[in-house]
Amino acid sequence: MSVFGDIVGHRDIIRSLESSLAGGGLSHAYLFHGPEGVGKRTVARRFAAVLVSKGEPSRRALAGLHPDVVEVEPEGAFTTIGQAREVVRLAASRPLEGVRRVFILRADTLNVQAANALLKTLEQPEGESVFLLLAISRESVLETIASRARSLRFSPVPVPEVEELLKRRGVERAGLWAALGRGSVGLALRYAEEPGFREMREAVFEAGLSFPEDFEGLHEAVERIAARAEEVGAAEEAAFLARAGEWEESGRRVKEGARRARRAGRDRAAAEALELLALVYRDLAAVAAGVPELIANTDRREELEQAVERYPGADWAGAARVAAECRGQLTYNVTLEAVLEVALLRILRQTRASSPAW
Repeated sequence: MSVFGDIVGHRDIIRSLESSLAGGGLSHAYLFHGPEGVGKRTVARRFAAVLVSKGEPSRRALAGLHPDVVEVEPEGAFTTIGQAREVVRLAASRPLEGVRRVFILRADTLNVQAANALLKTLEQPEGESVFLLLAISRESVLETIASRARSLRFSPVPVPEVEELLKRRGVERAGLWAALGRGSVGLALRYAEEPGFREMREAVFEAGLSFPEDFEGLHEAVERIAARAEEVGAAEEAAFLARAGEWEESGRRVKEGARRARRAGRDRAAAEALELLALVYRDLAAVAAGVPELIANTDRREELEQAVERYPGADWAGAARVAAECRGQLTYNVTLEAVLEVALLRILRQTRASSPAW
């Protein structure tokens, strides 16, 4: 079976990549662009597992342990020039085990200096290096970078397709998790299978609907959400170490990989917490507008309806915009606690001002 056999959606992209692997012209750089969470990184990792091997996909690469698959995580909001220079250095050296090196980077986090450091290597890589660049859109990538890569656009997977996949896997409440996945199979599966994600959702829902009137109450709500995000990160670290143990891997590279896995898991959970908060308010706006069939949190419909009745005239759509705007602050190394407190305070004031029930 193809390494992409269990990927849902993106069939044209998969066929294109499979054709390249079969001798249809492998590019030295690819730009995978599309909304967060739609499968770009998953496809990139699968593609990389084949690129470093001599035939069958490398199981070590699929486990995230192959030394020739290099994933570069931004340092805060940006991939720095120092990180870019390290990529250039590695790309000029021979692979340690595989037939080539593969680099996975967030292209939309490259600032001008880092991008300039990569340009020559992207255009004329030494050896057999391949670059897999990820971005939320082509427009978010500097043209000097985008023009040097083969562009492939990823779109959200239709919710019915995600739901059908979950049902085939025997997942209960498949429709709910598919809706919460919002076009992402991976996210839907995390809600379906990971208690930490479901617990974080409960904490966000409680905070979003409780409207704590004192700072202490708000702070406690924020701490509960942040604690759940940290737990998700710890689970990611434990999973990475378990995979390393299966391969009897140890040493500095594994320790660094575990640390990166924990940070990336925590950061993704933090971003999802803000997305969830915005989703709660979008659901409230849908109920207030008389279209409850559009809500994603279908299991919480009664609570949503009660909140709308309790605060008539509240600007729920405005509250959703505040949560979405605050999410962007996470990329600037602002803590989740600080972002959430600001978001909830702004939402509280906005809701009070727009609803006569306060």
